[in-house]
Amino acid sequence: MPVFLVVVFLCVLILVFSLSGKLKFLTFLEKPTSAIQGFSYKLIQKLPFVSESAKVKRLEDENLNLLSKIADFEKLKRENAALSDQFQTSNPQNSQLLKAEIIGAQSFVPGVSTPNNFIINKGLKDDLKVGMVVIIKNNLIGIISEASNNLSEVKLISNPSLSFTAKTETGAVGIVKGGESLTINSILLSENIKQGELVLTKGDIGSSGIGIPPDLVVGKIISVEKNPSDLFQKAKIESLINFINLSIVFVYLQ
Repeated sequence: MPVFLVVVFLCVLILVFSLSGKLKFLTFLEKPTSAIQGFSYKLIQKLPFVSESAKVKRLEDENLNLLSKIADFEKLKRENAALSDQFQTSNPQNSQLLKAEIIGAQSFVPGVSTPNNFIINKGLKDDLKVGMVVIIKNNLIGIISEASNNLSEVKLISNPSLSFTAKTETGAVGIVKGGESLTINSILLSENIKQGELVLTKGDIGSSGIGIPPDLVVGKIISVEKNPSDLFQKAKIESLINFINLSIVFVYLQ
Protein backbone atom coordinates (compact mmCIF):
# COMPACT_ATOMS: atom_id res chain seq x y z
CA MET A 1 0.00 0.00 0.00
CA PRO A 2 2.76 2.56 0.78
CA VAL A 3 4.37 1.87 -2.60
CA PHE A 4 1.00 2.23 -4.31
CA LEU A 5 0.35 5.58 -2.61
CA VAL A 6 3.80 6.86 -3.56
CA VAL A 7 3.25 5.91 -7.22
CA VAL A 8 -0.18 7.59 -7.24
CA PHE A 9 1.32 10.75 -5.72
CA LEU A 10 4.08 10.83 -8.36
CA CYS A 11 1.56 10.34 -11.16
CA VAL A 12 -0.56 13.24 -9.89
CA LEU A 13 2.56 15.39 -9.50
CA ILE A 14 3.70 14.69 -13.06
CA LEU A 15 0.19 15.44 -14.36
CA VAL A 16 0.05 18.77 -12.53
CA PHE A 17 3.49 19.81 -13.81
CA SER A 18 2.53 18.75 -17.35
CA LEU A 19 -0.71 20.76 -17.36
CA SER A 20 1.09 23.80 -15.96
CA GLY A 21 3.69 23.64 -18.74
CA LYS A 22 6.63 23.07 -16.39
CA LEU A 23 7.82 19.93 -18.19
CA LYS A 24 8.77 21.70 -21.43
CA PHE A 25 12.44 21.02 -20.69
CA LEU A 26 11.67 17.35 -21.49
CA THR A 27 10.88 18.08 -25.16
CA PHE A 28 14.04 16.20 -26.11
CA LEU A 29 12.08 13.03 -25.31
CA GLU A 30 9.46 13.77 -28.00
CA LYS A 31 11.41 12.28 -30.88
CA PRO A 32 12.16 8.84 -29.35
CA THR A 33 8.68 8.51 -27.83
CA SER A 34 6.97 9.59 -31.06
CA ALA A 35 8.28 6.43 -32.74
CA ILE A 36 6.59 4.34 -30.04
CA GLN A 37 3.38 6.35 -30.38
CA GLY A 38 3.41 5.95 -34.16
CA PHE A 39 3.89 2.18 -33.88
CA SER A 40 0.99 1.94 -31.41
CA TYR A 41 -1.29 3.95 -33.70
CA LYS A 42 -0.50 1.70 -36.68
CA LEU A 43 -1.26 -1.39 -34.58
CA ILE A 44 -4.67 0.05 -33.70
CA GLN A 45 -5.33 0.61 -37.40
CA LYS A 46 -4.14 -2.72 -38.71
CA LEU A 47 -3.85 -5.53 -36.19
CA PRO A 48 -6.83 -7.88 -35.64
CA PHE A 49 -7.87 -9.01 -32.21
CA VAL A 50 -5.58 -11.88 -31.21
CA SER A 51 -7.07 -15.03 -29.74
CA GLU A 52 -5.77 -16.12 -26.37
CA SER A 53 -5.87 -19.81 -27.20
CA ALA A 54 -2.86 -21.98 -26.46
CA LYS A 55 -2.26 -22.53 -30.15
CA VAL A 56 -2.03 -18.80 -30.86
CA LYS A 57 0.29 -18.32 -27.93
CA ARG A 58 2.68 -20.95 -29.27
CA LEU A 59 2.73 -19.20 -32.65
CA GLU A 60 2.77 -15.68 -31.21
CA ASP A 61 6.43 -14.88 -31.88
CA GLU A 62 6.27 -16.16 -35.44
CA ASN A 63 3.04 -14.30 -36.15
CA LEU A 64 4.32 -11.03 -34.72
CA ASN A 65 7.47 -11.28 -36.78
CA LEU A 66 5.40 -11.89 -39.91
CA LEU A 67 3.01 -9.04 -39.06
CA SER A 68 5.97 -6.73 -38.58
CA LYS A 69 7.30 -7.59 -42.03
CA ILE A 70 3.85 -7.18 -43.58
CA ALA A 71 3.39 -3.84 -41.79
CA ASP A 72 6.74 -2.59 -43.12
CA PHE A 73 5.80 -3.70 -46.64
CA GLU A 74 2.33 -2.11 -46.43
CA LYS A 75 3.82 1.10 -45.04
CA LEU A 76 6.23 1.27 -47.98
CA LYS A 77 3.37 0.67 -50.43
CA ARG A 78 1.27 3.43 -48.82
CA GLU A 79 4.16 5.88 -48.88
CA ASN A 80 4.92 5.16 -52.53
CA ALA A 81 1.24 5.47 -53.46
CA ALA A 82 0.85 8.72 -51.52
CA LEU A 83 3.97 10.24 -53.09
CA SER A 84 2.92 9.10 -56.57
CA ASP A 85 -0.57 10.59 -56.18
CA GLN A 86 0.78 13.82 -54.72
CA PHE A 87 3.33 14.32 -57.50
CA GLN A 88 0.51 14.10 -60.04
CA THR A 89 -1.23 17.04 -58.36
CA SER A 90 -0.28 20.50 -59.60
CA ASN A 91 -1.95 22.51 -56.82
CA PRO A 92 -0.17 23.10 -54.48
CA GLN A 93 3.25 22.71 -56.08
CA ASN A 94 5.24 19.72 -54.85
CA SER A 95 8.24 21.87 -53.95
CA GLN A 96 6.14 23.50 -51.23
CA LEU A 97 5.07 20.25 -49.57
CA LEU A 98 6.56 18.31 -46.66
CA LYS A 99 5.61 14.66 -46.15
CA ALA A 100 4.57 13.76 -42.61
CA GLU A 101 3.43 10.55 -40.91
CA ILE A 102 0.36 10.40 -38.70
CA ILE A 103 1.44 8.92 -35.37
CA GLY A 104 -1.67 9.53 -33.28
CA ALA A 105 -5.31 10.60 -33.27
CA GLN A 106 -6.62 12.09 -30.04
CA SER A 107 -9.99 10.87 -28.75
CA PHE A 108 -10.29 8.46 -31.69
CA VAL A 109 -11.80 5.05 -30.93
CA PRO A 110 -11.92 2.72 -33.99
CA GLY A 111 -15.46 1.68 -34.81
CA VAL A 112 -16.91 4.12 -32.28
CA SER A 113 -15.81 7.64 -33.28
CA THR A 114 -14.05 9.49 -36.07
CA PRO A 115 -10.83 11.47 -35.53
CA ASN A 116 -10.97 15.23 -34.97
CA ASN A 117 -7.21 15.72 -34.52
CA PHE A 118 -4.05 14.10 -35.83
CA ILE A 119 -0.55 14.12 -34.37
CA ILE A 120 2.17 14.18 -37.04
CA ASN A 121 5.91 13.54 -36.72
CA LYS A 122 7.02 16.99 -37.95
CA GLY A 123 7.39 20.18 -35.94
CA LEU A 124 9.16 23.49 -35.50
CA LYS A 125 12.51 21.96 -36.46
CA ASP A 126 11.00 21.21 -39.87
CA ASP A 127 9.87 24.85 -40.33
CA LEU A 128 6.24 24.07 -39.52
CA LYS A 129 4.12 26.90 -38.13
CA VAL A 130 0.70 27.14 -36.55
CA GLY A 131 -1.89 27.91 -39.23
CA MET A 132 -0.28 25.94 -42.04
CA VAL A 133 -2.60 23.59 -43.90
CA VAL A 134 -2.32 19.82 -44.23
CA ILE A 135 -3.48 18.17 -47.45
CA ILE A 136 -3.68 14.98 -49.50
CA LYS A 137 -3.50 15.65 -53.25
CA ASN A 138 -5.57 18.84 -53.50
CA ASN A 139 -7.92 17.89 -50.63
CA LEU A 140 -7.86 19.89 -47.40
CA ILE A 141 -7.30 17.67 -44.35
CA GLY A 142 -6.86 20.24 -41.61
CA ILE A 143 -4.79 23.03 -40.09
CA ILE A 144 -1.82 22.87 -37.73
CA SER A 145 -3.13 24.10 -34.37
CA GLU A 146 -0.10 23.39 -32.14
CA ALA A 147 3.56 22.65 -32.79
CA SER A 148 6.55 21.61 -30.70
CA ASN A 149 10.09 20.89 -31.85
CA ASN A 150 9.36 17.43 -33.27
CA LEU A 151 5.56 17.04 -33.33
CA SER A 152 2.48 18.96 -34.45
CA GLU A 153 -1.24 18.70 -33.81
CA VAL A 154 -3.50 18.94 -36.85
CA LYS A 155 -7.05 20.14 -36.30
CA LEU A 156 -9.11 18.30 -38.92
CA ILE A 157 -11.89 19.90 -40.96
CA SER A 158 -14.30 17.64 -39.05
CA ASN A 159 -13.31 19.28 -35.73
CA PRO A 160 -16.28 21.23 -34.25
CA SER A 161 -14.00 24.14 -33.28
CA LEU A 162 -12.74 24.71 -36.84
CA SER A 163 -14.51 26.96 -39.34
CA PHE A 164 -13.40 28.73 -42.53
CA THR A 165 -14.83 30.38 -45.63
CA ALA A 166 -15.51 28.26 -48.69
CA LYS A 167 -17.28 28.38 -52.03
CA THR A 168 -19.18 25.99 -54.24
CA GLU A 169 -18.28 25.25 -57.86
CA THR A 170 -20.91 27.77 -58.93
CA GLY A 171 -19.42 30.49 -56.70
CA ALA A 172 -21.82 30.45 -53.74
CA VAL A 173 -19.91 31.53 -50.60
CA GLY A 174 -20.48 30.18 -47.09
CA ILE A 175 -18.81 29.05 -43.86
CA VAL A 176 -17.65 25.45 -43.45
CA LYS A 177 -17.95 24.08 -39.93
CA GLY A 178 -17.10 20.68 -38.48
CA GLY A 179 -19.09 18.65 -35.97
CA GLU A 180 -21.20 15.50 -36.12
CA SER A 181 -21.49 16.30 -39.81
CA LEU A 182 -19.46 18.66 -41.99
CA THR A 183 -21.60 21.55 -43.23
CA ILE A 184 -21.38 24.74 -45.23
CA ASN A 185 -23.62 27.43 -43.70
CA SER A 186 -24.71 31.04 -44.28
CA ILE A 187 -25.23 30.67 -48.04
CA LEU A 188 -27.65 33.24 -49.41
CA LEU A 189 -31.06 31.76 -50.19
CA SER A 190 -30.87 33.16 -53.72
CA GLU A 191 -27.84 31.00 -54.54
CA ASN A 192 -28.45 27.80 -56.48
CA ILE A 193 -26.54 24.93 -54.86
CA LYS A 194 -27.15 21.27 -55.54
CA GLN A 195 -26.24 17.78 -54.41
CA GLY A 196 -22.97 16.46 -55.85
CA GLU A 197 -21.43 19.91 -56.23
CA LEU A 198 -17.85 20.31 -54.94
CA VAL A 199 -17.02 22.71 -52.12
CA LEU A 200 -13.65 24.49 -52.34
CA THR A 201 -11.72 26.76 -49.99
CA LYS A 202 -12.20 30.46 -50.74
CA GLY A 203 -8.83 31.43 -49.26
CA ASP A 204 -8.02 32.66 -45.74
CA ILE A 205 -4.36 33.69 -45.87
CA GLY A 206 -3.29 36.31 -43.33
CA SER A 207 -0.78 39.15 -43.59
CA SER A 208 1.96 36.75 -42.47
CA GLY A 209 1.37 34.65 -45.58
CA ILE A 210 0.11 31.69 -43.56
CA GLY A 211 -3.41 30.33 -43.82
CA ILE A 212 -5.75 28.40 -46.08
CA PRO A 213 -5.02 28.87 -49.80
CA PRO A 214 -7.91 29.01 -52.28
CA ASP A 215 -9.30 26.17 -54.40
CA LEU A 216 -8.46 23.22 -52.14
CA VAL A 217 -11.21 20.59 -52.16
CA VAL A 218 -13.21 20.39 -48.92
CA GLY A 219 -15.69 17.77 -50.14
CA LYS A 220 -18.92 17.36 -52.08
CA ILE A 221 -22.46 18.36 -51.15
CA ILE A 222 -24.60 15.35 -50.17
CA SER A 223 -27.78 17.22 -49.12
CA VAL A 224 -29.19 20.76 -49.13
CA GLU A 225 -31.37 22.32 -46.43
CA LYS A 226 -33.34 25.25 -47.86
CA ASN A 227 -36.30 26.95 -46.19
CA PRO A 228 -38.06 29.77 -48.16
CA SER A 229 -38.71 31.67 -44.92
CA ASP A 230 -35.00 31.85 -44.01
CA LEU A 231 -32.37 34.28 -45.23
CA PHE A 232 -29.74 31.59 -45.63
CA GLN A 233 -29.46 27.95 -46.63
CA LYS A 234 -26.95 25.29 -45.70
CA ALA A 235 -25.72 21.95 -46.99
CA LYS A 236 -24.06 18.82 -45.63
CA ILE A 237 -20.64 17.99 -47.05
CA GLU A 238 -18.79 14.70 -47.33
CA SER A 239 -15.01 14.72 -47.66
CA LEU A 240 -13.55 12.77 -50.57
CA ILE A 241 -10.90 11.38 -48.18
CA ASN A 242 -11.34 8.58 -45.63
CA PHE A 243 -9.55 10.08 -42.61
CA ILE A 244 -9.53 6.79 -40.68
CA ASN A 245 -7.31 5.06 -43.25
CA LEU A 246 -4.82 7.93 -43.58
CA SER A 247 -1.24 7.31 -42.51
CA ILE A 248 0.64 9.93 -44.57
CA VAL A 249 -0.22 13.58 -45.19
CA PHE A 250 1.54 16.63 -46.65
CA VAL A 251 2.09 20.01 -44.99
CA TYR A 252 1.88 23.03 -47.27
CA LEU A 253 4.96 25.12 -46.39
CA GLN A 254 3.96 28.75 -46.92
